[in-house]
Parts: sequence; C-alpha cells; structure tokens
Amino acid sequence: MRADRLLSLILLLQARGRATAQAIAAELEVSVRTVYRDLEALAAAGVPVRTESGPGGGCRLMEGYRFPLRGLRPDEAEALLILGVPGVLRELGLDRALDAAQRQIQVTAGGPDGGGAALVHLDMPRWFGGQEDVPCLRDVARALRSCQRLALRYRPPDEGGDAAPRVVGPLGLVNKAGLWYLVAAAHGSAHGSAHGSAHGSAYGRTAVRVYRVARIASARVLAEPFERPDGFQLAAFWRQWSAEFEASRPRLPVTLRASPRALAAFGEVFGQAAWAALAAAFPPDEEGWRVLTLSFEHERAAAGRLAGFGDQVEVLAPPSVRAGLVATARQILRRYDAADG
Repeated sequence: MRADRLLSLILLLQARGRATAQAIAAELEVSVRTVYRDLEALAAAGVPVRTESGPGGGCRLMEGYRFPLRGLRPDEAEALLILGVPGVLRELGLDRALDAAQRQIQVTAGGPDGGGAALVHLDMPRWFGGQEDVPCLRDVARALRSCQRLALRYRPPDEGGDAAPRVVGPLGLVNKAGLWYLVAAAHGSAHGSAHGSAHGSAYGRTAVRVYRVARIASARVLAEPFERPDGFQLAAFWRQWSAEFEASRPRLPVTLRASPRALAAFGEVFGQAAWAALAAAFPPDEEGWRVLTLSFEHERAAAGRLAGFGDQVEVLAPPSVRAGLVATARQILRRYDAADG
C-alpha cells in the first residue's frame, strides 16, 4: 500500500508543480506527518523532492524531473490505455499529447497489447444536441494549465450589447453533456463580491463563478500568476453548484394527458426529465393515454413546447397553460389563414 501511496505522491507533485504538505495530506487521505515521512523515503530513493518553508513554499519536484512509469502495475496501465482520445481533448488541443503519453505508457509500463485500439469511446453530447462553437477554449485551457489570470469578455444570455470585460482566475473546466463551462475565481475582492451575471457561489472567502465558454467573446492570458484557493476541489464544487443551480431554477408543474404517440417522443423532446415523469405517471387508460406531470420554467415555455404535439396532448392544469395553448393554436391558424388568403 505504501508503494502505491509513494507513486501517487510523485504523480501528484508532477501534476501540481508545488503543493503544501497539508494539501497533499488531504488529497492522499493521510496525516501531514505521513507526508513528510514519505517525502524523506522518496529522497532516500533518489527522487529529487524539495521542501520549502514560509509564504509561497511547499513541496515540489526538482525542475525538469519526470518520473518513469515502469512502476505501474498492468491493471493501472490498462486503466490509462483503455480510452481513446475523447472529442473534448481534441477541443482542448491535447489529443496529440494524449496519444504520445499513451504510447509511452504502453512501452515503459508494459501495459496490455491492444494494438493501439481504444476499448471505450466517450461520446458525451446528448442525441439531437447541437455542437457549440468555442473559439476561446484553448486560450482558457492554457491559462488554467499555467495558473495565470485571464482577461475575458463575456456575454451573458440575459444581457444585450457588448460583452462585459472582466479578469478571472481560472480554477477548472467542466464539460457537461458536450457543453463547456469555465469555473473561475472573481478578481479583486477577498470577500467574494463578484461582478457580472454569470452564475456563481462563494468558496470560503473567494467568489467562484461559472461561465459558459461559448459565450466568451474573447480571452487573453495575462502574465499575472493566479494562486488557487487552498483545498479547492473542482468535482466537489461542481456537484454543489449544480445542485444549487437546479434548486434555484423556477419550476412550473404541468399536468397533462398524453397519447402513446406523444409518449414515445417525450424522451427525445424532454430528455432525462421525461423518464422520471413517466415512472411516476398513472397507468394507461383503455386507449393507452397516460396522465403525468412535467416541469417547465414558465407558462410560455410550457405552451410553446407542448404545442408541437398538437392534439396528442391535453393539458389538465394549470388553466393558464391551457389558455396559452389555445392562444397559440389560434395564432397559428390566423397565420396560415392570412397566408392562404
């Protein structure tokens, strides 16, 4: 077990560049004392580790050192080699680097001979979902990798006019169902007074916000370095932020009857939410129609999305959505009556 921990410690330092003993202890789930003992063991084994005290100090590997991968077990090498190059890494410009790294793992770690063929392919965007244009993604990723601040112009969906300028400290990139999001610390206030309309929350005394990368009009990597907040974990932040974002969205429950033909299309139109609604729906009647409840952000969204099903759905409640559907149907009829006249 200790050998695995020592390997994890080396790879962690190699990835981070520099980290405090407290941060390493939290990452490896050991005590700070154990971290220092492991560092002494690595130094005795010839691994050039350095520890520096005081502000800006920490633990690091000697500049330019790269740990050979011969210590990987076959199952560890297999875990690294099983994936091909996902499209998200191509968007980041890392596809060639990943190919080269996998070739090195194959040669130096003695991994399984798969003939270079990936066994698992990641295709993350939903069916029928459009691909967003993200021209600033590589600049954002470069600032993230180099721990430098980023000057960007961001255009929120609810604001018109020119994109608002701001300076942020990049903390991570998240690909959610094919859409890229930048998680970043707001620049300027230690108390977390973030500006702009990107969704965000507080992380300790730092304001952390989430930006949709497709809405970044321009991005410029600054020479100013950025220090990540101690203990920040991207996955943990994203889980908490996602839950808060979902809870904050307005929800309008709409109860309706739907025909078998409409029900068959609900998964395609409404996505995962449709399956939960169908699981809680009433049993079908003698004609196969079922009563279920779907959630929408507001009445206009409900009427607009349900109008496409024509007479294959009947809204039971609330009355405002029924009225909205009737008004939409009349507007459609007037439009086509005028065109035919």
